[in-house]
Amino acid sequence: MEKFKKTDKICRNCKNVIWMVGIGQGIRCSYGYKYEKGMPPPPKIPSGFHTCEHFELKKELKDKAE
Repeated sequence: MEKFKKTDKICRNCKNVIWMVGIGQGIRCSYGYKYEKGMPPPPKIPSGFHTCEHFELKKELKDKAE
């Protein structure tokens, strides 16, 4: 298992990540997504260690890092 820090720039530390694994939808990105009836779910994230240009550190992790 890979080691990572709580401040690493990866999706599992991003405020936009949605863990929908329990309902069979996987890990998804909520960046820019607004739910409306009949719309498809937000896009899937390939892995919790993935990153993209929309990365924003979760607020609670920011507070602990300071």
